[in-house]
Amino acid sequence: MVRASQVYPAEEGKTPGTSNTTRPERRGVSRRTVIDAAKAEVSVIDLVKSQASGKIRKTGVELVTNCVLPDHEDRRPSFSVNSEKNVWWCHGCLCGGDVVELARFLWGYSKHEVAMAAADLLHEFGHPIPERPASWYAKQERQKPVRSAIGRARFDHLRRRLFRCFFEPSLIRIEIEDERESEAALLWDATAPLAEMMLERLRGGSS
Repeated sequence: MVRASQVYPAEEGKTPGTSNTTRPERRGVSRRTVIDAAKAEVSVIDLVKSQASGKIRKTGVELVTNCVLPDHEDRRPSFSVNSEKNVWWCHGCLCGGDVVELARFLWGYSKHEVAMAAADLLHEFGHPIPERPASWYAKQERQKPVRSAIGRARFDHLRRRLFRCFFEPSLIRIEIEDERESEAALLWDATAPLAEMMLERLRGGSS
């Protein structure tokens, strides 16, 4: 299965202090738009049929099979699907919902990643994922100089702090000015990868 993060290609170029990681969520498209599209295009029973290992039998208005959720060894069929309402329920796991919620459980998405689960669901069954509007691209172009300036300012600020805290004290002990300036230039260059690494960690912790 291709994850939603692979739907969009990575943006070219990278400014120090800004992330180059492609976000898998459909930014520029409403979360609700993607979720509603997945519910309209893919039925619960279609997803269940692609995952079920046991037989699917009809009991009244519902279809029953072994649970398709991970970490549930279902010896007796406890997973039911109501095709009319397009919902599911597992009597063993005591959970249920619509087709997007089932995809979220199957593929290990958290609650706040429901739109990504919906995008994966559309992609898995060969349906188009709602496109980003032209206004989104125009907005990105307008905001690019601002984002670049903010990223550069954060990068430079962190770089200066690293230099003052870790390298500047050692320069005081160098008495010859030319040697001190030469060493300062080398140490200043060394702060660049450190600053970038720390910014990456900060971004990872806040995502």
